[in-house]
Amino acid sequence: MKVSFKAFMREIIDYAGLFPPADLSLDTSLQKFSNYRKNEDSWMLSRYIIPAGRLAELKPYGETLFAEGEPFAFSILGKRTETISDYKEHLQNIVSSLEQFHANHGDRVTTDVMEIKLPREAVFANDADLLVDLYEETARRFGDVAEFPDDIFFEGIFDKNWEKEIGVVLESMNHYNNNTSSDNGIKAGFKLRCGGVEASMVPSIEQVAFTLNKVREQNLALKCTAGLHHPIRHYDHSVKTKMHGFFNVFGGAMLGYAHDFSTEQMIEVLKEEDTEHFSFTDSGFRWKEYEVSTEDIEELREVALISFGSCSFDEPREDLQKLGLL
Repeated sequence: MKVSFKAFMREIIDYAGLFPPADLSLDTSLQKFSNYRKNEDSWMLSRYIIPAGRLAELKPYGETLFAEGEPFAFSILGKRTETISDYKEHLQNIVSSLEQFHANHGDRVTTDVMEIKLPREAVFANDADLLVDLYEETARRFGDVAEFPDDIFFEGIFDKNWEKEIGVVLESMNHYNNNTSSDNGIKAGFKLRCGGVEASMVPSIEQVAFTLNKVREQNLALKCTAGLHHPIRHYDHSVKTKMHGFFNVFGGAMLGYAHDFSTEQMIEVLKEEDTEHFSFTDSGFRWKEYEVSTEDIEELREVALISFGSCSFDEPREDLQKLGLL
């Protein structure tokens, strides 16, 4: 196994078995996650994604699954809200759920990441000051929890004015991270939705390219979700559209940092469907003539390109085996 491949894939997959298209029951998905933690490929596995509203359902597992091995790592998922007032009310509900969750399970669980959709009202207002206030209040609320998340990943919306709206969201995150008066150290990152169960849910190559470059420009951490079950861009017959690949998205982002890619260059990486144009060596990851070093991959995965959620841990590994990488 090449060193750069190990660095690229280390703890990159957040398990989202609860969500479509897998849509597993809580018990089935938890049992699968527990078994994956014992698998020889567990080094690629990161957190279990769970909606905040379902944390109470985990209480019966405190003396069984959670008692085994390393603490269970969770990413806590907020729901979509329309208005800012609904969003703030939802925050308080999440805080209450988190406090009870940690009271029930103590150091057998961790919740270092929070994912939440920005309220539509805030996104469509195109008001950077309003968004900064929202990030600050979110961090303040979670800072009151004993085991508060280190990072909160805010998801935006791709609408008809997506370039302007996503731009304001990302620029305001940078402003918050660099000027926050919060003393809890919680940082804002961006959550990029890369797919879904319908073609309309898959962002265009242009939207993903713009976002990856803007995230880099604003020095933000990135977490992805949905649609990245396979390493290379491909046509999905069930969704009836082409889906993004995690080599394209994460590899493109890494190469963007290494070579200051333009949007046009990023688009070319995201469009790539030829597996022969991607390669790993001990020294780095390469797409065509562009390379990013293993050392840079390790650093980027630590601070900038965090993980992606997938409802399958098997499909990515099966593809990687076929490519001779596992």
